[in-house]
Amino acid sequence: MGLMLGGAVWLVLGLSNVFGYLRAIPGREDVALLVLALLLTAAGLVGLHALQKESYGLLGGTGFYIALVSLAARTLGAVAFLAGSSALEWISLPGTLGMLIGFMAYGLATLRAGVLPRWYGLTLILSLPVSLPLAVYGTALFGLILVVLGYALWSRKGTTGQQARVI
Repeated sequence: MGLMLGGAVWLVLGLSNVFGYLRAIPGREDVALLVLALLLTAAGLVGLHALQKESYGLLGGTGFYIALVSLAARTLGAVAFLAGSSALEWISLPGTLGMLIGFMAYGLATLRAGVLPRWYGLTLILSLPVSLPLAVYGTALFGLILVVLGYALWSRKGTTGQQARVI
């Protein structure tokens, strides 16, 4: 559910930037939405980790923790900015690079683990390398990708629960 909700917030953030809605609103609503998107994405990754942690080995754990720490660093930088400080502004680029590396490693481990379909791992691998060069359009695309990944994970969970009840 976290990936779907996080993806929805990324999508709203991206589309709002594309259409200029956030520029028309005084304050830092864009940064508040970014914090929410980062937190929900991290929660979604934790759920994905819980599903696969026994199957993907060192690469998966490393990718997961790199992505999680990077999301936390970006969140910390954005919260500091909301508080009126630019002291952690430098953390945005390393945090984004960490997300890129973490998502790619995590996607590769997902492919190798075989717990989820192959397209799931490939989508994790390609999500940020395809989205980042597209700037604000990429934010919306990344959100859409996370919504699809979250829905696939959520619908799989529902199927597993129904099968367990039948047995």
